[in-house]
Amino acid sequence: MAKLTVKNVGPIREAELDVKKHTVFIGPQGTGKSTLAKLIAIGSDSGIVTFNNNSNNQNYFEKKYNLNGYISKNSYMKFIGRQYYLEYNDNFKFSLLNKQQNEEKIDISIDKIESISEILSNLEDKLEDNIANELLHDLLIQTSTLRNTVQYKLSGEYSSLYIPAERQLVSILSDAIWSIINSKINLPEIVTSFLNLYENARHQIVSLKIPYLGIKYEYVDSSDFIFQNNAKINLRNTASGYQSIIPLTLVVENQRLNLKNRFVIEEPELNLYPTAQKDLIYSLLGGLQPDVSYQDAEWVFTTHSPYVLSSFNTLMLAYKVGNQSDELRAEVEKIIPSRCWINPDDFAAYYVDNGTVRSIVSEQTGMIAENELDDVSDDLADEQDKLFALRRSSSRA
Repeated sequence: MAKLTVKNVGPIREAELDVKKHTVFIGPQGTGKSTLAKLIAIGSDSGIVTFNNNSNNQNYFEKKYNLNGYISKNSYMKFIGRQYYLEYNDNFKFSLLNKQQNEEKIDISIDKIESISEILSNLEDKLEDNIANELLHDLLIQTSTLRNTVQYKLSGEYSSLYIPAERQLVSILSDAIWSIINSKINLPEIVTSFLNLYENARHQIVSLKIPYLGIKYEYVDSSDFIFQNNAKINLRNTASGYQSIIPLTLVVENQRLNLKNRFVIEEPELNLYPTAQKDLIYSLLGGLQPDVSYQDAEWVFTTHSPYVLSSFNTLMLAYKVGNQSDELRAEVEKIIPSRCWINPDDFAAYYVDNGTVRSIVSEQTGMIAENELDDVSDDLADEQDKLFALRRSSSRA
């Protein structure tokens, strides 16, 4: 579990929250859901280990995550991971935590690097040649970066991978991705980064069945195609739901084959029918290919959909019931595969509004509180009751 503290970043005035294996943000438009998601992505961005804490690292993150104008002199942010923390207070600074390492391989690797650093430091004190000293100083900095990198990689940290809502652009641009990546077109870096991920994914996964949609994806002759009911359709000519779901699914499937990632996904429900929203969440968490051994992953979602929230509750309920007994586990497995289940202890959900956040997880159940799932339906039901009452009173008059 990680922790995030935020003050005065974009629309977020003040927030402190736990980042668990599954973290969800819901709330009105423009309230800061994506801001918090991006800050979590920043906190687990593997690029932080290369930081020189004396340089201006703010521009790196503002550009990469499209946060220009969000971070001011009054902003503060701190992300505490497993083995390090990243803090912003006038500038982003990366530090390793001083705590006992649990894995022997980390201890050995770090000890070796620190021994090299000590030798280099002693040598630097004895050298009189300025050029040699300068080269040695650069080597010391690189050794320090290597130490951070080794500890980051071996400590079980999950490197962030941000999947923006603009992923739908991929299908429109799919026939020209490589040209766009290598051109100087002024697209947000968060979009071009995803284009890169998708370009790599479609070369690695040239064919993929998506059973819950009844379709098959194929990458043929440098183009993306959907096969459905014996029809072959270019992805850019398909329904908007497919144009959103295919890039998302391909990138996640490809990344989970080899790497531990913290996937930060904006609005997974884009242009999807409620049933497909539920199936998408199940397939993301459990994987589309039941016979494949996926790398572990952590998840951060922003959403406006009560169906997405209900899907998480269902997966937590499956975990609870399935772990009551071996007999029940087998029965629940027939309904929802255990690879999709969510331990409520690994789940956090927050409502974002008015510059802050509040948990919407019930302390009693560990699941999203029932009254938080769909307040719009309650409002609509109340309005309908009033309208029916008016109609009845009018008919009696």
